[in-house]
Amino acid sequence: MELSKRIEKLIEYSGLSIPKFSVHVGFKTPQAVRELIKGNTKTLSYQAQEKILASFPEVSPSWLLTGEGEMLLVPSPPTEPPPEKGDTILIPVVNLDSRGGTAYNEEVQTDTYITGQIPFPRSIAHQGDVVIPIYGDSMEPTYKAGSMVLIREVELWREYLELGCTYVIGLVDDRRIIKTVMAGSDTQHYLLVSINPAFQPQEIDKRIIRSVWRVIVSVRREAL
Repeated sequence: MELSKRIEKLIEYSGLSIPKFSVHVGFKTPQAVRELIKGNTKTLSYQAQEKILASFPEVSPSWLLTGEGEMLLVPSPPTEPPPEKGDTILIPVVNLDSRGGTAYNEEVQTDTYITGQIPFPRSIAHQGDVVIPIYGDSMEPTYKAGSMVLIREVELWREYLELGCTYVIGLVDDRRIIKTVMAGSDTQHYLLVSINPAFQPQEIDKRIIRSVWRVIVSVRREAL
């Protein structure tokens, strides 16, 4: 089995979308995964091997690297990931930051990787959610600088986005900002509003938005 097919099978096994798989495994961008699926990348780097096997310890290294043998060391139905049990689920903490303002993120050019995991009740967190840190004070006092938030990707935000809620907005230039999203002056714009009254609302063109993540709940760092 070619590498591209093995990666496709692994993604299917994980039950994640390509963007969520890339975050879970720790790849820099979803495009790196897409290049593997297309067959444009013929071999896995040592770093990529380590990331995948660390994320899926039940996957056979021999199968991943050569295609020989079975995918799983102990074949079993891909029901729930091993860390999850009972009424809780372990959510990865990702090293990316989100800023209250529009200053450039310090972590823009670094690899995306998991720095830890936090357990959440299944009534709050879902598979595919992530936790990221917050910097800047424009969203205080609700989201304080240095705190963390549990976020969930809104995949169909272009079709519908619930206004008046707080989101982490990923821009095409790799900035990530946390704001309350309101209706803009026309259908091509959103108005980004800070909780801190010292900061003025800003209008943003929808065309420069790459991704939208709903803020579910604030997280204390002591949870790590």
